Amino acid sequence: MGRILLLALVVALALAQEIFRPQVELTRKEKKVVAWVSGEEGSLFYADYGDLYRGTLLALSEDRVRVGERVFFRDGGSAVEEGLQVGEEVEAAYNPDWEREGLPYLMRLRRAGKEGERYLRLVLYDPKGVEVRLGEEVEARGSLGVVERGGEENLFLSGGEARYLEEEGRLQVDPRPGEVLVAQGAVRVKGSRLLYRNETGEALLEGPLEVQREGEKPLKGRAGSLRYLLDEDRLWLLGGVELTQGGRTTKAQRALLHEKEGYAYLFGGVESRDEKGFVRGERVRYSLRTGEVVVLFGVQGEFRD
Repeated sequence: MGRILLLALVVALALAQEIFRPQVELTRKEKKVVAWVSGEEGSLFYADYGDLYRGTLLALSEDRVRVGERVFFRDGGSAVEEGLQVGEEVEAAYNPDWEREGLPYLMRLRRAGKEGERYLRLVLYDPKGVEVRLGEEVEARGSLGVVERGGEENLFLSGGEARYLEEEGRLQVDPRPGEVLVAQGAVRVKGSRLLYRNETGEALLEGPLEVQREGEKPLKGRAGSLRYLLDEDRLWLLGGVELTQGGRTTKAQRALLHEKEGYAYLFGGVESRDEKGFVRGERVRYSLRTGEVVVLFGVQGEFRD
């Protein structure tokens, strides 16, 4: 039985002057996460299946993995959960139809959790950017997307590329840290890699991050990471948040964005400075349009005439 299903496009397709845009959808509590490619030349949408094997992780190297009595080979496209240690119980998803030196290919390795019957990996690649919509207000884009199903549902978005090797009859996936954009309204945040877990409804964009918002007073900033909670529709900037706008620089430990309202709420050692002085507080409302601040709790300040 064929284990590999080629779903889409390596060339542009047109039907009735409309480009077909293949997509994949994850659903959580009536909210949806949707990813798609443009369908234009160079884009690709590919699905392949893997078998699952559970056991104790006995060895983990750059090119080999031993789980229980089985050994697998791995490459840059093998997804390995961070922080795995020898001795942990794990689940390996592998392709038994692709072997190297008699060893089957490792597609994914993770801690043993919710058990699935089979593993499905959907790979989306688009030089113009794989588009992802998280809920109603948040969008993301990166060149390479991977959606996993089988026990758990996850979505990865990163730089890198994927291509189908005709002679070998398989897909080559090369994920790399790259430019991943997350947007809420006019706010744009650039990071290196995004992971969304459908089991928790949480998306994490790895930093360091660059933050921008166009407008009469353009905003530029930075942060350590971004966390989006689908259930609550809340987008947080975390760690070393710094926003500069209209001659004012404001720093905080974390920021909750409400772009539709035009505000961000800053928490933890907030300090805002301009040429006239500074103000500090533990909770501050920040105007995304002007950079003006209102201290809601723990006000301190110093101003010059």
